[in-house]
Amino acid sequence: MTGGEGSDPRRPPGVPRRRHITFGRRSVAREVERELRAHLRLKEDELIARGMSRDEAAREARRAFGDERVVAGECVAVRTGRAASHARRERWRSVVQDARIAVHGFRRAPGFTAVVVVTLALGIGANTAIFSVIDAVVGRGVPYRDPARLMAPSLEENVSISKQRLELIRARQRSLTSVAGYSRWGLTLTGSGEAEQLQGAVVTADLFDALGVPAAIGRTFVDGEDRPGRSDVVVLGHGLWTERFGADSGILGRVLRLNGRPHAVVGVMPPGFAFPVAGARLWVPTTIVADSTDDYVSGYLLMVGRLRPGASRDASLADLRRVVRELAAERLAGFQPGDESTVRIVPLGDVLVGDVGRVLFLLLAAVAFVLLIACVNVANLLLARASARGREFAVRASLGAGRGRLVRQALTESVLLAVAGGAAGVLLALGLIHAFAASVPANSPGAATIGLDLRVLLFALGLSLTVGIVFGLAPALQLARGAPGDVLREGGRGGTMGAHRYRLMRSLVVGEVALAVVLAIGAGLALESFRRLQGEHPGFRAEGVLSFSVTIDATRYPSPESQAQFFDDLFDRLGAVPGTREVGAIHLLPLAGGNWNPSLVIEGRPLPEGATPREVDWRLVTPGYFRTMEIPLLAGRVFEETDQMGTPPVAVINRALADRYFRGENPIGQRVRTFFEGRGNPATIVGVVGDTKDQALAGATRPQIYRSFWQRPQTWMSVLVRTAGSPSSIAPAVRETMRALDPNAPVTDVRRLIDVVASSIAQPRLMMWLLGLFGALAVGLGAIGIYGVMSYVVQQRTPEIGVRMALGARPLDIRRLVLGDALRLAGIGLGLGVLGALALTRFLATQLYEVSVRDPAVYAACLVLLAGIAAAASWLPARRAARSQPTDLLRVG
Repeated sequence: MTGGEGSDPRRPPGVPRRRHITFGRRSVAREVERELRAHLRLKEDELIARGMSRDEAAREARRAFGDERVVAGECVAVRTGRAASHARRERWRSVVQDARIAVHGFRRAPGFTAVVVVTLALGIGANTAIFSVIDAVVGRGVPYRDPARLMAPSLEENVSISKQRLELIRARQRSLTSVAGYSRWGLTLTGSGEAEQLQGAVVTADLFDALGVPAAIGRTFVDGEDRPGRSDVVVLGHGLWTERFGADSGILGRVLRLNGRPHAVVGVMPPGFAFPVAGARLWVPTTIVADSTDDYVSGYLLMVGRLRPGASRDASLADLRRVVRELAAERLAGFQPGDESTVRIVPLGDVLVGDVGRVLFLLLAAVAFVLLIACVNVANLLLARASARGREFAVRASLGAGRGRLVRQALTESVLLAVAGGAAGVLLALGLIHAFAASVPANSPGAATIGLDLRVLLFALGLSLTVGIVFGLAPALQLARGAPGDVLREGGRGGTMGAHRYRLMRSLVVGEVALAVVLAIGAGLALESFRRLQGEHPGFRAEGVLSFSVTIDATRYPSPESQAQFFDDLFDRLGAVPGTREVGAIHLLPLAGGNWNPSLVIEGRPLPEGATPREVDWRLVTPGYFRTMEIPLLAGRVFEETDQMGTPPVAVINRALADRYFRGENPIGQRVRTFFEGRGNPATIVGVVGDTKDQALAGATRPQIYRSFWQRPQTWMSVLVRTAGSPSSIAPAVRETMRALDPNAPVTDVRRLIDVVASSIAQPRLMMWLLGLFGALAVGLGAIGIYGVMSYVVQQRTPEIGVRMALGARPLDIRRLVLGDALRLAGIGLGLGVLGALALTRFLATQLYEVSVRDPAVYAACLVLLAGIAAAASWLPARRAARSQPTDLLRVG
């Protein structure tokens, strides 16, 4: 066949000789040049035959043919385009062929396919869900203009400050374009349908400019509208405007009554804007708050500022410290020398995200471990499956398939499996996103945007492709490794895997067990932490108590006497409701998240210059509060009905305050005040009560001072009713009592106090459940991996086991042989896992309550559990081998 079509070794099979083109552009150009010269010579010969001389024939041939360089360029372009197009078509056909072969193989092994897809779906789905939350809350930053320049200045000892201090700092600082103040605030809307208590915020006029968010309709506040003497105005949230006012386009200028005062609507914010708290539905200037005439230490405003162009965070910190140093030198606003050291400035995003970012990244690490374990399992499954396909690939290699083609075929299969697992994982992520999102406080930036979007779907696709390539590469290389003849001889009749692949499987199982140990110990620590946190006593008895909030209209009850009378009537009516045992009230419900923490001044004991102020939690309560909550009296007395306005002010403190500020002396009779009392009206301490956990169940008890509501009435309180039966049973009677007393006084947050306590530990509870779930998945996947490998080991060692049994080995000896091998693998994995846990669980330290990251009991329990599961997973293969007959084993071998 010399010179025939099939004799050219350079030509790909099926491509005719004259249509074969070398893909390099230079080669094509040389070939075109040769063809053009041949055509010119033929034309010259034809013209010479017609009677022309050779020179005339050459000139005429070139004239008729045209510019030789242009024609050559066009030919090269056409041919190389066709070659590239042909190459692309061939590559696409090859990819489609590989995919068809892979799908056909999946259909022939539906059990294997289902296990791999489900395993990958668990890992990819969990990672996709947590990515969607992190991307929305942390990755995109706060949703305001140029968010990197938004800062949150504060005095470390008093995070909130008075408006007087804010105005002094604003006037003297030079590094921020604006310094705005804000505070969450409850507002009662009346005169427009049923009275409603709304979550809102009081802000300084420049807040919206500082954030860089304009109104969607109308305007925000203008300079001066936060000062006394200006007309009251309000900016509505988009949700309130839509739901309560039907998206009325004529809302601007409409007058609403908020806390009894008329406010004209000047604007509506865009959808999704809810600063500073999720659910903020309207904003009013700070004029709605009666500013204290005492500018001594504390206040109610948090600060936010925007860095000037060219200014840095460090430069701004130095500038603010300079301002505080100057104010202290001038004895203004209660600043003391040394207060500049307490100034802090952090990015606003860090303040809004808080500890959520750390929790989310811990969960991300946990789901990443689950994905790694799932991928190791899949790699082992692919290696085990390869034992049955070794002969298939060896035959294909012996028939001419190159190593690259075999690797590509195996990778195509693993990528298709990973993409299928990713698709199933996206469906799983739809459910998991809600669980992960519950770990994010509602006021976190981006919390409302958590969900599946294009970025999340692209992440899932990228993760699936990465998993398919990275963890399918080792099995693919193992399949293509070695000469076909060696593989066929090694495989034998059973098509078993070689020793090098067997070692790889064992190494993967060791790594899988180690990862499972790390995740299981982390879950165990979280479980033990939550168990101890749940057992922490809050200092009061929450069982059998119903709580709700009441806010009355200040215009209907303008005087302290009328406000006290309203609540006195309310308590009398609630006391008459069947099933009621005690009634009390406090202005900030324990464990509900609010706090007033001014500085304490003890009469006759001034602080040394530069000393840290005595910070306390300030509470306003009724005389029945301590009885309703069953808080014990330790010394003196609690408030009495005779502690009314006009009588000498009295106070009750908790044991933590007495121990900290009156150590070694009797606090009864001492006179104290905070800035709420003003400079000249100290209260006398008349009693000491037990400590309560008002801010969080975790952590130390804070010093608290209580003042009598009857001496300082106000328009809103949280009411607590202790019942003889179920608290929920009297909720309808409570609502009816309020409607009968004043239909314009809304009742909100009606719930059992025990649910309030449970809500305060909702985040650690959720984290415990999620880590527990991931730990269980890790342990389960680890058990599956051990079972799969040991089943394969039994299959590999079938001839050896048959010979041993034929030579007299007992079933017990066979079980010991298989179990010993499995437990050696598990033991190595357990040891590596403990080392990994010691190194990695330290990142959990800030999330644990009274549990060491090296708690020996947790480590021991997890190791015993995992060792037992490893033994159980290897028991079935060992039992199956021990119950087989030697003749059957030798025949199979």
